Amino acid sequence: MFRLLDHGPCPPAWNMAVDCALWRSHAENGGPPTIRFYQWVQPTLSVGAGQKLPPDLTKERLEALGWAFVRRPSGGRAVLHGGDLTYSVVAGQREGFPPSVRAVYRRLCRGLQAGLARLGITVSTGTPSRNSRKEFHCFAWISDGDLSFQGKKFAGGAQVWRNGTFLQHGSIMVDPPAANWQRFQTLPDLNQPFPPNTTCLSEILERPVSISSLKTALQQGLREELNITLMPGDLTTWEEDQLRLELEARTQRF
Repeated sequence: MFRLLDHGPCPPAWNMAVDCALWRSHAENGGPPTIRFYQWVQPTLSVGAGQKLPPDLTKERLEALGWAFVRRPSGGRAVLHGGDLTYSVVAGQREGFPPSVRAVYRRLCRGLQAGLARLGITVSTGTPSRNSRKEFHCFAWISDGDLSFQGKKFAGGAQVWRNGTFLQHGSIMVDPPAANWQRFQTLPDLNQPFPPNTTCLSEILERPVSISSLKTALQQGLREELNITLMPGDLTTWEEDQLRLELEARTQRF
């Protein structure tokens, strides 16, 4: 049985702090495996754990552009959140997953593919990539954990492990993302066009896509692929304590 958390639009720092608490809970305190869906109450730039930021990208300049900033515990490149649905999955060897980033990517992607097929979309998965390019944006190329439609990427994923437990983040573009990038073109270090090989669900289906129907479809696909039961739940007391500690730590760093 997996716990299902559906948090809707939430503050950026809170979103990342919750995922960290869930990851630690499973790895250190016997917490349940969890699938979580959420969005963002304001436009947010999230970057990978080890990603270096351009000199022009300061907290003050981001705030002037109307954007928040968070650093993910998972890897990968920068993602502009706004018009997307974000998911996270916390599980591990205890649930029978092999300690392999690529194997977990493949399995979770199959679940996402099965869900999207319920919306009438046949998508492709990414392939292992050793791309050495230094693009700032996650959607600049397609690799493991990503989903694409006719060669255009619309969903990216990033993963990290601890003590036999993984946390995978994913962003699924629902509405056109390119407009969000225009604000960043005011920063010299980011004066580059949005990756052209990018699309979104509303463009693929040629109609608006409701977040509710998307979440329902993805839940069904993941249930089938992982052969699990999904049970709506809440944070445990231990997780709420860890959440508070993580939020305090995040207020002290950029």
